[in-house]
Amino acid sequence: MFPRRAPRPRSAHGDWYASMLPAMIPIALLGSAIYMGLQLVQTRLAREKYLDEANARIRALEIQVNTLQHQRSSPSPPTPTRPWWKWP
Repeated sequence: MFPRRAPRPRSAHGDWYASMLPAMIPIALLGSAIYMGLQLVQTRLAREKYLDEANARIRALEIQVNTLQHQRSSPSPPTPTRPWWKWP
């Protein structure tokens, strides 16, 4: 039917890629997994730092509100009642 040709010899590049590429797949997968894990750790640490800073700010504002409410509720010395105009 079709004439058979003799197989061509593989090139040096083809041999190198055929031997190296399958060995590099697990390395690429492992590198990707490590990168994604480190990215997750960095994201969680950044979120934790943000929450700590936000909670500290909330505590400071609560202290400020309590101080102002305490000042507002404490009796102030009575001011003398005088008219704003001076009449002899």
